[in-house]
Amino acid sequence: MRFEYIAMPEWPPLAWLACCGPGEATISVRHGPRVEVTPDWFAEAVWADQYAAAAFDRTDLVFGSGGRARNDTVTFVSSGTAVDRLQTVTRAEESWVSNSLPCLLAAVRGVPDPTFTGYYALFKSIIGGTDRYQREISTSAGPVRLVYFANLEWNGAVLREVEKPVPTRDFSSFEKYRNFLSSTLGRLHENLSAVERRFPYRWLATISSGYDGLATAVLARSHGLSEAISLTEARGGGSDSGETPAGLLGISVSLIARDAWRLAPRPEVPFIAADAKGEDVFLLGAEAHLVGRALLTGHYGIAWDKNVKGLSGGFERKDQAGLSLTEYRLWAGFLHCPIPFLGARQVRDLVALSHSPEMGPWDVGGSYTRPIPRRIIETAGIPRGTFATRKRAGSVLFFHRDSFLSPSSLEDFLGWLRDQGGEWRKWGLVPPVPVPARRTLRQSAAAVAAWGVQLLARATGNRWGFLAAFGRRLALVANREPLFRYVFPWAMARAKQRYGTVDTTNTP
Repeated sequence: MRFEYIAMPEWPPLAWLACCGPGEATISVRHGPRVEVTPDWFAEAVWADQYAAAAFDRTDLVFGSGGRARNDTVTFVSSGTAVDRLQTVTRAEESWVSNSLPCLLAAVRGVPDPTFTGYYALFKSIIGGTDRYQREISTSAGPVRLVYFANLEWNGAVLREVEKPVPTRDFSSFEKYRNFLSSTLGRLHENLSAVERRFPYRWLATISSGYDGLATAVLARSHGLSEAISLTEARGGGSDSGETPAGLLGISVSLIARDAWRLAPRPEVPFIAADAKGEDVFLLGAEAHLVGRALLTGHYGIAWDKNVKGLSGGFERKDQAGLSLTEYRLWAGFLHCPIPFLGARQVRDLVALSHSPEMGPWDVGGSYTRPIPRRIIETAGIPRGTFATRKRAGSVLFFHRDSFLSPSSLEDFLGWLRDQGGEWRKWGLVPPVPVPARRTLRQSAAAVAAWGVQLLARATGNRWGFLAAFGRRLALVANREPLFRYVFPWAMARAKQRYGTVDTTNTP
């Protein structure tokens, strides 16, 4: 089995698309200009092992994706996280695999159904864990399979999903777990800066006022990290900058305005096309800093939370933060390295560690206590009270009426929606009105109820926690933008344009 490469200089730098034909010894791989290619493997990835050995198919400690040929099989490797994925479709006996959903659909001439309103829920299902998410998305070219934290193996006839290696590691003490993280970061650093790479990478951290990114930066500081980016403010206002603790670590910080992304034309496209939500769009404002970087983030920091319940090792979490970078990082040319995913199949061991007596001095109580990262941070010399005083969020919520699409995207989206009217009419349905809707009577009632519930919660000193949660839920109903449920097919149509018309006539 061997690879035949077709360079696509106009494609996003890290995108790739493979076509496997039954009975063929050659697999055709189209790729962007920063994908590493060799006769036996290709990759846009970093893994915790020697670069030259290219054993990224034999580890779970990998960020990015690629393909590895060994004898009569080829393994397509996904990231060791749940915020990146592979996608595959079979058409006319050929199996197509890509690290980009828009690229795959451009190749097979597929489009999602513009009348379907469940895309957000479909992609969001991954927060329930890798064992319970919705694995297929319907398109005009057939069902596309979404593959998280698993590899795909081609034997010349059939493409099948195979498990990643997941060795059992000893996390029975803080020192053992910390040493695992530190040694893994050291090996990752050797790999991403290897002299054999045509395109070496450098670390770049994201640091906020919370636990997870800062703990990651502390660990990476002794393995080559010297730079970070930080948002000037969180959603809803208030500083979210990690400038002060970063300064104590000797890490230089570039501050990014949270709304800087709005200056770009149709900025939401690659983010919404990735997961039908797009909440990480604020990182577009940092694009000048991202090219050629291995971006360290704290996504899946919930694995370090003492109070978390119900985690079984399938990467269950409460939100899909980081998932909308799946497409954008290919366009900008960076790797996404969320460090809390390392070894996190053993999340129950991590929760047990957080509850152990040895972690007691770093347990501050309350709903936002994460003893593991707190110990990492404080033992690095960063004083208590300068970080993680309360949880903030930088995500952008496009389903809110007051933060719907930017002007350039809104105009384009409404025009696209108007043009799709026939898709509803052919089923005897009334197409949606391509105008952002005024608040409905139901939403107005929800707004009044939310105000009353929140007032009651404050008056009782938040004695009953469910009141505040119920008030937030009512406020969400009141502020929902009905047209949001149609933005994914629009974003996909525009993202596919980035790949042009894929000529598939010279595939095996």
